[in-house]
Amino acid sequence: MAVVDITKEFAGVVDSHDAHRQNAAESGKGVSQAKLYCQLAKKRYDQLVHEKFIVSDLYSAEEADYWKAESSTWDLLERIYALRVQSLAAGDDSCMNDDSCDLGSDCRVPERNASLTTTDFMRAQELMASDNLLAECAELRRWLEESAPEFQPVETRKGYMFYTRKSIKDRERAAAGKTGSASNAVDRVVTEADPDSTSRQRKALAHEDAEYETSLVRTLFEYVRRGRAGNAIDLCIESDEPWRAASLKGGLLWRDSRLEPEPEIETETEDGSSMRIDDAEVKDMDIRPDFPAGNINRSLWKQACAALAQDENNDLYERALYAALSGRLDEVLLVCESWEDHLWAYVNTMVETQIDLGIKDSGLLYTPAQSTTLSHIQSKHPPVRDIKLVLEALSSHDTPALRQEANEPFHRLQSAIVLNELPEYLSDYARRMQTGDLDESETRILRFVIHSALHVRGLGFELPADAIDSLIERYIDTELATQYRELVASYVAQLQPGKRTEIYARFLQGINDSLPARMNLLKVGANHGLDTAAISRRATELVLSSLETYSPLQDATFALAEPAAPINDKEHGQIRAIEWITSNSQLYEHALVETCRLVRRFLLCGRTNAATQLLNSLPEDF
Repeated sequence: MAVVDITKEFAGVVDSHDAHRQNAAESGKGVSQAKLYCQLAKKRYDQLVHEKFIVSDLYSAEEADYWKAESSTWDLLERIYALRVQSLAAGDDSCMNDDSCDLGSDCRVPERNASLTTTDFMRAQELMASDNLLAECAELRRWLEESAPEFQPVETRKGYMFYTRKSIKDRERAAAGKTGSASNAVDRVVTEADPDSTSRQRKALAHEDAEYETSLVRTLFEYVRRGRAGNAIDLCIESDEPWRAASLKGGLLWRDSRLEPEPEIETETEDGSSMRIDDAEVKDMDIRPDFPAGNINRSLWKQACAALAQDENNDLYERALYAALSGRLDEVLLVCESWEDHLWAYVNTMVETQIDLGIKDSGLLYTPAQSTTLSHIQSKHPPVRDIKLVLEALSSHDTPALRQEANEPFHRLQSAIVLNELPEYLSDYARRMQTGDLDESETRILRFVIHSALHVRGLGFELPADAIDSLIERYIDTELATQYRELVASYVAQLQPGKRTEIYARFLQGINDSLPARMNLLKVGANHGLDTAAISRRATELVLSSLETYSPLQDATFALAEPAAPINDKEHGQIRAIEWITSNSQLYEHALVETCRLVRRFLLCGRTNAATQLLNSLPEDF
C-alpha cells in the first residue's frame, strides 16, 4: 500500500478549490473540500492500521489515533457547515453560540405548515427544517453516534432463558420427588420464566442466563449509543426476546402516509437542469409506509422508559439503555467514559426534549393518552438548553481524565466548530503560536487549522484574515520551504493580496538552486496568479540588501583581482540576485540599473573577476 503524502495531497485540494467551487455552483452538488480532506485523513489512518498487521514495529498507536481524530473532525466540520451554508443562503444568521436564542427558548423560528392533521413525524421534520439550532444539535448527535469506536457485540443465542427454564424443571422434578431435593442455587432462581419474573419475585436468573442478559443489554446500549437502534431490535428478535424488541420500538415517531404530502422528487438532466419525475416513478421511490406506523403514545412510552431507568434493581446498562431512549441524563452518565460519550448523553437529551416539546405544543388532531401516574419521576440532571454550558462543564469536570480529554487539541477545535466560534479560536491559536505558548500537540494540528480556515472562508464565512495569514506564513516556513518548495505558491495565493509579493519574495530569497529550478518557482507562482514581476524585483532587493558588505574604504590597500580568479559566496549570491530580474524582459530597464550599480561596486573593490562574471551571466538579448 503506497504511503499517502498528506502535504502534497492537501495542497492539491487547495489548488483545486476554485474548480470544486465552480462545479458545485453549476451543478448544485460537488464534493466539498472538507469531505476530500476527511477521505485523505481516513486513508492515512487505514494505512497505519494496515501496517500494524504487516510490520508491527512501524505501527504507532498514537499516530493512528491522531489521524482518526483528524478524519472525525473533518467529518464534523463538513456536516455542521453544510447546515450553516443552507442557513446562510436562506439569510438566517442564527448560530449555536447565540446567547439570545438558546435551544428550546421562545425565540425559536415560528412553525411552518402547521396543521391539525400533521403527524408526529411531519412535525419533527418541520422542527428540524425551521430551527437551525435543533438541526445542528441533531447532526452533532448523529456525528457522535457514527464516529463512536467499534465494539464487540454479544453473540446471538437462541432459546429464551434456556438454563433458567431447565432450573425450573429441575425444581419441579425435585418437588415431585423424582430426583431428590433441589439445591440452594436452584432455590435462588426464579420459578417463572417471563421477563418480569426477576423484579416480581426478587430472584435471579440462572447464572448462564444472567451473564448473557448482562452482555445483551450492554450490547443494546452500545447499539443505541451508535444510533443503531435497528440493530438492537434485530438482536432482540434473533435472541428470542421479541418483547424487548417491542419495548425498544416505542420511540418511533407516529406517521400516516395518508396525512403526509406526496414527495416532489426532481432529477438532473444531461444539460444540468432539473426535471420533475413523473408520478409513476415517484411512487416507486416513495419510502413512506403503506400503513400508519410509529407510536402515537410516544410520550407515555418515554415515561415508562424513565421509570425503568430509575429502578436501581435493574442492570446498570439496562437503566442506561432506557434512559437514553427516554431522553434522561442521570443513568446514561453513569456508564459514560469518554468525552464523546458525555457529550452524546447531553446532546441526545437536548434533541429528544426539544422534539417532545415541539410535538406537545403543536395541538394535533390525534392526541396521545395522558398519564399522571409517572409524574413523580425526577432527574438530578435536568436537560441543558445551551450546548456551550455543556462543553464548558466538560472542560472543567471534576474527573481529571475527562477534564484532560476535553482539553485535547482536537476536542477544543471540535468545540469551536460546534459553538460557531472558529474566528475566536483562530485568533487565539495564532496569538499563542506567535508567543510560543503552543505545546507540541497543538502545534501538530497547524495544517488542519489552516486548511479548515481556508475551507470555511471559501464557503462565505468571515474569518480573521491576519490570523490566517500568520498561520500560513508559519506553515510555509516550517513545513514547505525546504521539502515542498513547489507547493509554497499555492498557500501564498491564499494570503491577503498586499502580503503575497513580500512573502513569496522572502521565500525565493533563500533559494540557491540552479537557474532553471529558480525560474520554475517563478513559473509556479505565475500559475497561481502571483505578480511575478513584482516578486522578482523584491527578491533581488532582499538578496542585495542582505549581501551589500563591500566598501572601498575598508582597506587602504587596493588591488585588482585577476578576471579569471574565483569569486566568493557573497559575490556569487549577488550575481544570482540579478538573475531574478533578468529573467523577465519587462524588467530589463530595472535590471540594467541594478546591474550597473553592482558592477560599479565590484570595480570599486577591485573585484574585476566578479564584475566580469556578472556581465557574462546576462541574457543574450539584454
